[in-house]
This record gives sequence, C-alpha cells and structure tokens, in this order.
Amino acid sequence: MPKHLSFQMKLTLVFIVAAMIEGAIIGSLSFSHSKDIVVKNKKQEMSDTINRIDININVKVRYIMEILDNASESQLVQNACIPGWDQEEGAIRDYLDDYCKSIIRSVGEDIDISIINASQVMYTTAGPERSVPKVVSEQVLRTYYSALGSRNNKAVWTGIIPKLFSRPEEDDRAVTVIRSVPDGNRDNSLGILIMELDPDMFSNLLLGNQGLFQYQYLFIADQKGRVICSNPKVNKQWQDEIDRRFTEGKRRFELEWDGKQYYVCGQYNGITGWKSYSVIPLEGLFPQSQALNSSIWLVVLGSAIGSAAVIAFLVYAMARPIKRLSKAMGQVQKGDFAVRVPGDSKDEIGKLTKSFNYMLDEINILIKQVYQEKIAQKNAEIQALQAQINPHFLYNTLDSVNWMLIDREEYDISDIIISLGELMRYSIEDENAFVPLKREVEYVLCYLKIQKNRLEDRLEYSVDAQENLMEERVPKLILQPIIENAITHGIEPRNQKGTIHICIEDQGEAMIISVEDNGMGMNPDQLKGLRDETSDTEKEGHRGIGIRNVDRRIRLHYGEQYGVSVESLYGKGTLVRLRIPKSPSGSSLCPGDEFTLRQPRFTEEKGESLKDEDYDRG
Repeated sequence: MPKHLSFQMKLTLVFIVAAMIEGAIIGSLSFSHSKDIVVKNKKQEMSDTINRIDININVKVRYIMEILDNASESQLVQNACIPGWDQEEGAIRDYLDDYCKSIIRSVGEDIDISIINASQVMYTTAGPERSVPKVVSEQVLRTYYSALGSRNNKAVWTGIIPKLFSRPEEDDRAVTVIRSVPDGNRDNSLGILIMELDPDMFSNLLLGNQGLFQYQYLFIADQKGRVICSNPKVNKQWQDEIDRRFTEGKRRFELEWDGKQYYVCGQYNGITGWKSYSVIPLEGLFPQSQALNSSIWLVVLGSAIGSAAVIAFLVYAMARPIKRLSKAMGQVQKGDFAVRVPGDSKDEIGKLTKSFNYMLDEINILIKQVYQEKIAQKNAEIQALQAQINPHFLYNTLDSVNWMLIDREEYDISDIIISLGELMRYSIEDENAFVPLKREVEYVLCYLKIQKNRLEDRLEYSVDAQENLMEERVPKLILQPIIENAITHGIEPRNQKGTIHICIEDQGEAMIISVEDNGMGMNPDQLKGLRDETSDTEKEGHRGIGIRNVDRRIRLHYGEQYGVSVESLYGKGTLVRLRIPKSPSGSSLCPGDEFTLRQPRFTEEKGESLKDEDYDRG
C-alpha cells in the first residue's frame, strides 16, 4: 500500500476491499449453489420424462401382445395356417378379414397382419393393390424364427425391420411383433402371426412429452440400436455413440459431440428390449443461468457500493480523533504547547488523548518553572528547555501513570511501568562505576520482565545465584548488553520459545556469572572471529556496549586474568561467562525474586551459527 496515503484512506481501502472480496465470494457461491440445484432438478425431470415414455411403451406393447395372444388362440387364425384353408369355403376368408379389421380398429393404428406357414404366406392384410408373393424368402424366415427362438407361447418384438411385402427398391420399414400360432394341444406350432406397425405410432409417445426443454432430443432405439422414432431427427453416428455408452452400463452421463456438451438420460424397456433416450445440451438445462448470474452480481455490486459508503463514514468517525491528535502533535512539534485535544471517549484513543493533554500540562508546568528561573536567558535556551524532558521527569510521570493504572486495576500494565521505572532509576542514580551485584541482577530482572511482556510465550528466564555473592560490587551494566544480545540475535531470529538462564557461582577467589540461551548459536568460524575480536584490545570493534566493551571494562579494572569467554553451538545456543574477582560479603536478594543454584546446561560442541557481527551488536 502506498506510504503517502493517510491512515483513514488506508483503513477505508482495507475494509472496502475486504467487503468486496467477501461479496464476490458470496455471489459466486450463491450462483454456483443455485445453478446446481436447478440443474439437478432439471436432470430429475428428464429422468421422469424417460420413465413416462417407458411406461407408455409398456402399456402400448402389452396391449398389442394381449391382442396377439388372443388372436393366436383363435380358431380362424389356427385354420388359416393350414394349406388350402381358403379353398374350402369362401365365407371363411371374409370371417378372417372381419376379425383382422377388428384387431386393427382396437389398436387404432395403421397396421398390417400376416400369417405364414413354413415359407408360404397364408394370409395378409397388406392389400390387393400390392403384388403379394406367396413364398417368403429364406432370409426373412430366418429373421423371424431367430427372433422367436424357443418362445412359442410369447409375442416377440423384433424392432424395426423391412416390411414383409416391401419392394426391393423401397425402404418401407415397420416395427414388427411376431407370435407363434400353436395347435389345439399347444404342442406344435402351426405357423407365425405377424403384426407390422407404423413407427409413427410410437412417435406419438414422444410428442406427448416434448416441450419440457428447449433443444431436447427424444428417440427410441430397438435392440440393435436402430432408431424406431425420434423427435427431432438425430445423427446416426451421434446416436451410435450414445447407444454404445448406454450398453456399457451408463444410464446418466455427459457427452461431448462436435465441441458441444450434452446430457444424456436413458431407460431400458424389459419387455421389448428397446431403449428410450432424452438428450439435451448442458446449457439447455438452465437457460436462465446468465440472467440469474447478472442479477446476483448486480445485487453484489449494489451491496458493495452501499457497504463502501457505510465503511467510509465509520472509518471517518473512527479516524477523526486520531487526525486531531496528529494535528495537535504537529503544533507541539512547532513549539505550541498551549494546544489541547478535546475528547471524552473511554476507548484507547480517548486514553491516549488524555495522556497527551496531561503530558502537555506537565510540560507547561516545567516550562513555567524554567522561565521563572531562567527569565534572562536567550530565546534559544528557552526553546531548548521546552524540548527537554529529563529522565527524572519521565520517571515521575511513569510513577503517576502507574498509580493511575493501579486505580483502574490494570495490574499487568502497572507491572511493566514499574519495571521501566526501575530501569530509568537505575540509569540515573548512583553515578559510581561499581554497584552491588544484587542491584545489577535487579536491573536485569526488570529488563527481562519488559522483554517478556513483548515476546510473551517466546521468552522464559531464570536466575540461579549464591546469596553470599549478592553484595559483591561489580562494574555497572555488565549483564544487560549480554542479555540483549541473547534475545535480539539468539532467540528472536529462531521464532520459537527461547530460554535465558543466569547462573552466579562462587569459585574461591573469583565468581563466575554465566548467561546461557538456547537461541541460534554460532558456527566455529564465527565463534573464533568473536573470540579474536574480544582478545584484541587494540582492534576497534562495534560501537555501543557489547561483549567486547564488557570484556574490556572487566580487564581494565581487574587485570587480564579476568574477563569474558564465549561458547556457542549452532542451532543449540550460546553460553557467555564473566569471570570477576570477589571479596568476602553476603546479603539477600530483592523481594519477590528467588535464586537457586543450578549447573550450566550448555557445553561447547562444534557447530554452525549466525554471523558474529550479527550477534555482538551494542
């Protein structure tokens, strides 16, 4: 995000972008979920349509099969299978004609009925206008008998095949159903009863179910995949691919053909062996999807604009006190200490405003005192005094803030304020270069409390000391730089829980102060470089109070046999030892802090670590 943008603008942009992203996600999920529901329902409707078509087919073919069963048991049909039946009495053919006409009327369609015995046509309703052959070809007979098989007492649907009396140059096809004509004892077959139906009669079953979807294809295929009827006409290769997948056991599937996706729903008819199909382009399942998508995104856009207006107003209301405070700070920076920021809110901004006004009041009091004492000084000196806030004032201010926090029962923050105050008091009092070891440890504990508050669970610390060493006088500020190095360059970069252990041991004429951490550590080359720098008193090291400076101070005060030693193992941690001479003494520790003697947990091993210049930095 650009740095030149104001805090208000940044906050507004963050909230607006978050709201827009959330709206986009909700809109996308809403459209996707709605589309899935609609498509699922449409697919179910397609399945229901195919089931209805299959039921209609069953009703139709069962009725026709019952008619054929009754006709095959009729004495007229059985007599017609006997050669010479129509030569005995002319009225017999008229009776058979009337019987067949009644069958045609009951079916209600344009059909032809034929009776054959062996290879000879015994009777047909094909009409006298045609040249009706008396002998059926062996190929046609084989087709009929192959379809019948052993099912002598059951009507069999052969699917769509050429008509029995179609001319070679014609392509007359009919949906054919055949039935064996049994003798009186039902033991032998006298002949075959054939009924040829116009495929258009099955098209009516499809017409009654069309209009459910746009661009929908409905068709019925027989046992061999030949299309009996379709609406509209389907491509043969496309239909073959659909039939192939259906034969593989897929009843509901998606098909890509000529770069277009289709959804196919099929149903198998157990009576005829036919298959009914409903095919529709995928976009035809939910043609209103684009309109729904546009509506959803229009709502999302409107909601985003409304949310942006509300967010802008709220952010303005939230950022206004901060802007007032920032403006007031700018005036103070220019020397106007009479400015005050109005505000009575109880939130963090309100508390910050009150603290700012309180600090200005204190500064004005200090400025008035300085003016009364230094009225004759130059304007430049007065301006310098206006900008001066000494540690004593800050310490007193922190003490006031501490009591305010105690009154408000903010004990955690009060504890940090106390530690910070102790650090400041330690830095401004006792100008001597030597302090009791107890005071140095107290100072370090305050520093560790503040760091603990900042790092929380990432930092743990402990102190083990012998009480008889607490009154020993040591150079001031010899532990804090080492502990700061351990936190900054050892524990923080590792980004996991770290521990610092301080151990103070009595070794006769000297005492050893050890600072051990489990941070990054150093590799052998880095450790050697740090030791060389520490031992070289003429070499200029890093600026500030670091390991080298502490070592040099100890050596200057006590001699070359004392000083600092460093041990480190990469990935394990670092151990810094301070060797200082002691004199007989004894004391107790500060209240609330307990020390017990423990052995150091770190031993030097070979390894790798951070750069030495990153570790020893004041």
